[in-house]
Amino acid sequence: MKALCRSLSGPANVLSVVIPTENSEEGLARTLASLVPAAAEGVVREVVVVDAGSKDGTRIVADAAGCSLVEASGGWLGRIRAGVHTARRAPWFLLLSPNVFLEGEWHREAASFVDRSERAGHADSRVASFRIVYDEFGWRPRLAERVVGLAGALFGRPLREQGLLISRRHLEALTSRIPDRFATHGDLVGRVARAHIHTLRADAVVLPSPAGGGAAPSLGRLLRITSSGLGLPTPTGDWTDD
Repeated sequence: MKALCRSLSGPANVLSVVIPTENSEEGLARTLASLVPAAAEGVVREVVVVDAGSKDGTRIVADAAGCSLVEASGGWLGRIRAGVHTARRAPWFLLLSPNVFLEGEWHREAASFVDRSERAGHADSRVASFRIVYDEFGWRPRLAERVVGLAGALFGRPLREQGLLISRRHLEALTSRIPDRFATHGDLVGRVARAHIHTLRADAVVLPSPAGGGAAPSLGRLLRITSSGLGLPTPTGDWTDD
């Protein structure tokens, strides 16, 4: 795992991964495990863990993997800004939640998306996320997958668990227009045009919470996803950050 966050040489070194955490010890370990093949092939150059004062072993896990560790308070976007400021090794970012396992050869598809975006001159406007899968049996997670997938196709609003692949220039341009340090993932992706958000074929598998909670979102959160996309009033709280 030590090799996970070290700089690797070669033209494929394109990604810095930023992971905001808070008491995410077990979830972070699972997420980092899915990044190992990408680091071995030179796609991931570094991982920056931005921690909001965890009381468990989150920082120990990050240090054991050789990640850069930053402490920052504030909301999701405030911690992302802190991670971007620290990361210096790649022109693209993968913003990722702990307790999400990226499956298969996700890194090759991500590298291909980056390459196509750069060649087409779209690096300052295009973003990508992964398909969502909830690691549970039963009808509820399957229903949630369908709702999230349909909402993404219709409204272009991926959840934070789906990850966000975005260039440094694009991310910095978007965040410069969002002054609120407590802004959310939804505030960020809401500023990207629907036609510029792409869903990759690789799966982002949301694992059940180590604390005993399920992987799939609540019915209330699913309601906020559809209501927000349709422009309808939603209950208090950001639909992507329940």
